[in-house]
Amino acid sequence: MEILFWRHSTSSQKRRDVSTIYLRLTINGQREEIGSTFIKIHNSTWLEESQRISDQDPMSNFKNEQLSLMEGRLWAIYNDLLRKGQSVTAEKVRVLYVVPDSITYMATFGLFQKEYDANPKIAESSRKTLKNIRTLVLRYLIHENRQNILIEDFDEDVMKGYQVWAQNEDYEESYIIRSSRGIKQITSYAKRKKLILEDPLVNFKISHEKLKRPEYVDSIQLTVWRKHEFMHPTAQIVADLFVLYARTGFHYQDLMQIIKDPDEYIYTGIDSNQWIIKPRQKTQVDAKLPIQNFMEIKEIVDKYQGWKNLPTFTNSTMNMWLKVCAAEVNLKLNRAQRIYPKLSVKHGRTSFCDYCLNELGIARDALLTMMGRVSAAELERYVRGDERGVVTAFGNVKAMAS
Repeated sequence: MEILFWRHSTSSQKRRDVSTIYLRLTINGQREEIGSTFIKIHNSTWLEESQRISDQDPMSNFKNEQLSLMEGRLWAIYNDLLRKGQSVTAEKVRVLYVVPDSITYMATFGLFQKEYDANPKIAESSRKTLKNIRTLVLRYLIHENRQNILIEDFDEDVMKGYQVWAQNEDYEESYIIRSSRGIKQITSYAKRKKLILEDPLVNFKISHEKLKRPEYVDSIQLTVWRKHEFMHPTAQIVADLFVLYARTGFHYQDLMQIIKDPDEYIYTGIDSNQWIIKPRQKTQVDAKLPIQNFMEIKEIVDKYQGWKNLPTFTNSTMNMWLKVCAAEVNLKLNRAQRIYPKLSVKHGRTSFCDYCLNELGIARDALLTMMGRVSAAELERYVRGDERGVVTAFGNVKAMAS
């Protein structure tokens, strides 16, 4: 191994005849730049042959001591690798020199998250998802008393342990798979940033998400829902808002933005009727919905005397009360007719898709336009065609023929 200290000057330094000392190492012909030592000198004080600073510099003793410490640390790393019988490369020595031995998985996650959050193209919902994954993996590591695990030690066994733990915590398989992808991103990031030499999860395969058949509220159930007088006033308001979700197909945050500023998103469309045209918060793809074709929207908006007067709740509050509403309505229904008991805001979107595809017979391309989606494959998460859609389609064909 050869270690070289060399001078580097910026334009302004050249004018002042000063330099910064940089460090480079070479092993078996392979060169690696360590980078700046942050030690600045006057060029006349540099002794090229000994690679040290002459006593003309009043701080020469201190600066030379720092250079010796750097040199000694590189030799210590080199000799430690030889003693352990490991392969010795310039890249490996550089990584071990630059990266602190104590860099942990969670510290690396923090670095990744900082870069992620700084990207203006990342939607707020995606930032929130990453934050939730970080909280979840930290909970697992604390449970295992391994919160200080090094990034290079977060291997396949640790990942499998996380997945088993998440299953025992009753997380859905789909969420475990999605969060595992986020967790794996961190070791990949560490390798890309040269914080580690090898990605310990590079060969770990994450299974494809098995999409369950979507749960939804059909038009018959929604009719019962709309006619039901809920016992608690908050339950009634939440039930009314769910009707809007079930007949607009918007995600929680998108509908909240429409309610708070309807003038920004409600336009007169090409048919001279009112449309909601809203760029989805996550993708900025426009969702375009013809309001007049969904009479339930007008019914709820009129009930509260305009969009701006519609009440709002947090997503978690909505989801909590929706389960209360479902339980109350289900008391009136037989087992076959009952509404999904774990109802949440997201089931408004699945209910909208089911209504449009299977009950109205709307073409998938038109449905994608209303949802603000660009790929038909994305519909699998929200809707599956069934015999109602077949009956509706043939009914439409007969109506057109007549």
